[in-house]
Amino acid sequence: MKVNIIQPYYSMDYKDVDKCFNEYVKFLDKCDKSADVIVLPEYSDVPVSTPNEKEFKKCIRKYNKTIMNKAVETAKRCNAIVFVNCAYKTETGYRNTTHAIDRSGKIVGRYFKAHPAPSEVKTAKEGGNELDVSYMKTYKPYIVEIEGIRFGFMTCYDFYFYEDYIKLARENVDIIIGCSHQRTDTHEALEIIGKFLSYNTNAYLVRSAVSLGKKSKICGSSMVVAPNGEMILNMKSKIGIGKAKIDPKKKYLKPAGFKGAPKAHWQYVDEGRKMITKKAK
Repeated sequence: MKVNIIQPYYSMDYKDVDKCFNEYVKFLDKCDKSADVIVLPEYSDVPVSTPNEKEFKKCIRKYNKTIMNKAVETAKRCNAIVFVNCAYKTETGYRNTTHAIDRSGKIVGRYFKAHPAPSEVKTAKEGGNELDVSYMKTYKPYIVEIEGIRFGFMTCYDFYFYEDYIKLARENVDIIIGCSHQRTDTHEALEIIGKFLSYNTNAYLVRSAVSLGKKSKICGSSMVVAPNGEMILNMKSKIGIGKAKIDPKKKYLKPAGFKGAPKAHWQYVDEGRKMITKKAK
């Protein structure tokens, strides 16, 4: 399976909004039929830093329909599975949403960010963007199965809730789609988190983020990580399309403890967890 990750430039100047959004469209147009999976970053309809909630919502109204139509068009043209993160409007407001689009251009799943960041939850008066979080309850993994491949999701702030990794692993996920920003983390930190996630879930991580500029040491790091923790691709602050080839069904098994039978890391840990829970009763 061939993967294309789009990592565009993200400006801190709101005046660059049209220029930055046009780059998203340009990169989608550059994708071709060699790609099986195409992933875009978080908030593809808000391509720059916005000064306030008003301008944030203005971006959504201006670009949301265009980026969704372009993603669907790209899926059909490239015969690829496309994942695009942009706002989804419900009766209770906008939600941070990753849309899964199959090769025919049909939307086959929508993942609502499990852990919206404080900046998304806060009201406009508090300096936030007032997104709809009415759906938030106890974390439950969301899985979309396409062509026999089980896709799971982590969006930006979700990556920091390590206690959820085991829940995702138990769903026997093959690929984790990570549409992200994470604008304050270093490349090294993002790499640690990505490897930790893949190793603990025995799944490939395909993460798309944005670049703060070619010389930036933070943000970026769109990546592909294998189940054994191998970093297959790390774009760091490069702007463009990252490409990698993976086998979604190739898992990493290791001895489950000394002289133990081969198991995924999460299965080995779960075995001990269940024994402790059983004895505690």
